[in-house]
Amino acid sequence: MITTWEAKGIEKGREEGIEKGREEGIEKGREMEKIEIAKNSLNLGIEIEKIAKITGLTVEEVKKLAVSD
Repeated sequence: MITTWEAKGIEKGREEGIEKGREEGIEKGREMEKIEIAKNSLNLGIEIEKIAKITGLTVEEVKKLAVSD
């Protein structure tokens, strides 16, 4: 049988897990958006260094996107 304290602990753990998952999802979405902006910028012929400054990606990350596209 689960005590009230155990039940509260389980619920708190569940809530913290959901919040962490939400935060990770938001962060992943932001990263995907940066990559999409970088790809679009590359397609427009914008310099890699400028794209890096605009998106916050490193120059190396942008170069990899240029090669993979």
